[in-house]
Amino acid sequence: MRVLSISATVSASLRSLFNYACRCTPGISTLLVIALIIFGHDSICFVALTLVCHVFVVSYTVRSCYGMYATWKGMIRTADEYSMTTVIPLSSPISRSSAPSQCARDTNIMDDLTGSDVSSDSDIESSVSSYDVGDTLETVGDSGGAPIHAIFVPNYKESLDTLRETLSMLASHAMARSSYDIYLAMEAQENDAESKASTLISEFAPMFRYITYTVHPGDLPGEARGKSSNLAWATRAASRRYRTLLQSNVVFTAMDADTHLLATYFQTITAHCVREGTDNFTMFVPPIVFDRNAHSIAPIVRCADMLWSAAGIAGLYETSQIRPPTSVYSVTLTLVRYVDFWDTGPGAIGEDLHMYLKCFFRTRCQLKTVTVYSPASHCNVEHGDATASMNIGQRWMLSSQARFKQAGRHMWGIVDSGYAIRHTIALITGRNDSTLSSEHIQDGLLEQDEELSLDLPEKASAIYVSSVSPSPPPARITQVPWKRVVILLHRLYEAHFLPVHYFIDVMACSFLPMVVTVPASSLLSTVLVYTNHLRKAAAFGVIFQMAIYERLHSTALRLRLHSIETALSSPSSHISPISKSSPNKSTEIVRQSLNQVDISPRGRWINCLDYVLFPIAGTVFGAVPAIKAQILQFWSTSFVYEVSSKPVRSQ
Repeated sequence: MRVLSISATVSASLRSLFNYACRCTPGISTLLVIALIIFGHDSICFVALTLVCHVFVVSYTVRSCYGMYATWKGMIRTADEYSMTTVIPLSSPISRSSAPSQCARDTNIMDDLTGSDVSSDSDIESSVSSYDVGDTLETVGDSGGAPIHAIFVPNYKESLDTLRETLSMLASHAMARSSYDIYLAMEAQENDAESKASTLISEFAPMFRYITYTVHPGDLPGEARGKSSNLAWATRAASRRYRTLLQSNVVFTAMDADTHLLATYFQTITAHCVREGTDNFTMFVPPIVFDRNAHSIAPIVRCADMLWSAAGIAGLYETSQIRPPTSVYSVTLTLVRYVDFWDTGPGAIGEDLHMYLKCFFRTRCQLKTVTVYSPASHCNVEHGDATASMNIGQRWMLSSQARFKQAGRHMWGIVDSGYAIRHTIALITGRNDSTLSSEHIQDGLLEQDEELSLDLPEKASAIYVSSVSPSPPPARITQVPWKRVVILLHRLYEAHFLPVHYFIDVMACSFLPMVVTVPASSLLSTVLVYTNHLRKAAAFGVIFQMAIYERLHSTALRLRLHSIETALSSPSSHISPISKSSPNKSTEIVRQSLNQVDISPRGRWINCLDYVLFPIAGTVFGAVPAIKAQILQFWSTSFVYEVSSKPVRSQ
């Protein structure tokens, strides 16, 4: 027995050491790069590292440009597809008598999406391609009909204006009253969380199929504060309502509190689910665009978010095998249950990428990702203390500070590289025990549901009853597609290793000739010349990428404004109240919120500054926070999660 005890102790110690080494792989690699530069700058290893880093950066810029172009064309194609089918039903929930003030400056919203005229009568949010929206009240939730969209809005200390705008955009969709279940994921640490949620529910109850809120406790053992733990709590609680739903025909959507989604996002997902069903391992990913307040923040912050958006879009083209989401994504309930919901530990700080990796490995790399070419509108981060009374320099300084803090949280997600390495090794050794059977997942779900004390009030009209048991998830496929694993590891290297390695390597290439003698005929001298050309090529590639972003940003903004104008011009006389709240009050709230939505068009001259600042933005908000995260993760995985401040209209 004593020998067994010692063996178990040694095994646990080795396992902890292995996990630590995987977690610290990015930091260890950086130390090795620095050591190589100091002690082996004239070696073939340094030459190879320099070439690899520069080639990877150039290849990333090429792929990013292609991804940006493909996404821009995909957005136009999706808009055109939904504008050529049936019109929005007369039960569209909101109306207006005049266009919003921002729209008034651009009468023909749909002009010049592609550089050519597009009819202003075209209706972007008009229908779902393969079924009639008017039939969804009868078919929603059935195995072959339209899915229910369970939309989760995790938030913490967000202003009511921000949440009203988000809900108003959702309420303006034709499918909202027939297909949208809204879950406001509140935090118990926010003092007025429940009163805020109750206010929003009373205002928007008539606009959706169902709306409620959950309150995530702040003292659960083993949890790390953040969006992932909030989603884990909210989705587990919500999943109780869909236990008996036929075929689990539900799609979970995770979004930020300030995200504006167009109806085409849910229409595209619905059309896909009607064709292929929801009983599969599928994740839906949209491109994100910062088109709300970019004009009012520091140019370096605007540039950093453009690069962040481009990094997410770089892998969204149709032939891409790896498409991680950024902030906003949707997953089938079948997949959510199969992978046992969201993780809550310190390793899940980067919630979007972590959930993607969890789904990827637990399905033995069989995860299917579908790009939804409908832009998700976001706000650039602003400092909570910024006010209109401050001069522009003070506001820019505060927004830069807030963005640097946000970058620290983003780059803390490099812990996911360790997660991926650990699971890749498990796949190679055949010890991947993370793939759980459907029976185990279902049993665990039932047990954990019993522990939740949340009382989700049910609407009388929202009854989920089925005499047919939900079908099991798809059969597990044992053959691992190793090509996808290699591509995934390459993408993680680009995201978590390359910014630091490239920054250090560029510094070395720039200063080595100043401190050491490099013979003109040496291999190192030749490589330094070629890498200088590669850096120029990469810089021109980023400039070209930003030029494409100009088109994509303009298209996304016009689509959003057109959807708002279409919603505000739709008649509201046919709304049937589904609660005791007055529909007139609700539609007026929606109308006011949509009329006040901010826009941020990109000018032709003032934004030229962005093209100059991108190397600084990439370093300050990319390489530096990544280096900081790599160093700190040698000691701890704990991270003090702070929610980024959003613009407040009153300021």
